[in-house]
Amino acid sequence: MAEGIDYSYGSGLSAAAMKNAGKHFVCRYLATLPNSKCINKAEAANLLHAGLSVVLVWETTADRVLSGRNGGVADAREADRQARGLGMGGIPLYFACDIDSTPGQQGAINGYCSGAASVIGHNRTGLYGGYWPVSRAFSAGVIRYGWQTYAWSGGNLDRRAQLYQYRNGVRLGPAEVDLDKSMATDYGQWPRPHVSAPAPAKAAASLPAGVHQFDGKTTMGAVARSRNYATTAAWVAHQADLSARDAEYMLAHAVPPKGTNWRTTH
Repeated sequence: MAEGIDYSYGSGLSAAAMKNAGKHFVCRYLATLPNSKCINKAEAANLLHAGLSVVLVWETTADRVLSGRNGGVADAREADRQARGLGMGGIPLYFACDIDSTPGQQGAINGYCSGAASVIGHNRTGLYGGYWPVSRAFSAGVIRYGWQTYAWSGGNLDRRAQLYQYRNGVRLGPAEVDLDKSMATDYGQWPRPHVSAPAPAKAAASLPAGVHQFDGKTTMGAVARSRNYATTAAWVAHQADLSARDAEYMLAHAVPPKGTNWRTTH
């Protein structure tokens, strides 16, 4: 779990002060420009150069998520454009539900998230808000990322959320910030977390020429026919490496077809 902060106006707050306070990431705003609360390229570069990760959240008005699908489409287009301008193309984007929303408003919120996802993709779409709108959006399958605030949450915490805002209005140097913590390795930050490539499959061991290794499915008869033997017995007779143990195992596990006669001599 990593500690971080979010703020609207951090004038005078240095990256060094954030680091000294034990912070590892900063959540910053995108919105319709011009807007002095928004992160700019210089600030982003300064944070990243200091080793701080950056999370982006879009918010114009507190209840913008109630604008439904069309609002989500329009906001995602502009948010994505700004993210690319910051050099963070492909970063997940959170969209703020900064109100104590009701169950009756969830349809509009879900529509907004779906609209955003239609632009940037489901795997980049996140929602900031209280427990209930974030939880309902997760359950509806319209978001991949959740940033839950303690506000409007009644002490509940959805463990699917990757970020949790647990305190507001804290002084850090000259600025007032909110405190956050990550609850997953990937919480939508930039730089994107490294994902290890799957280990390459082991190459099948090569066999000497003329050696057949059974796969547990193919019959001996099928192998004999593939090698142009008139009978299976003829092929078996030529198997120099067929030990007595292997021959016993094959015979012991063979199931003769129904009706096969077995004559015993006296």
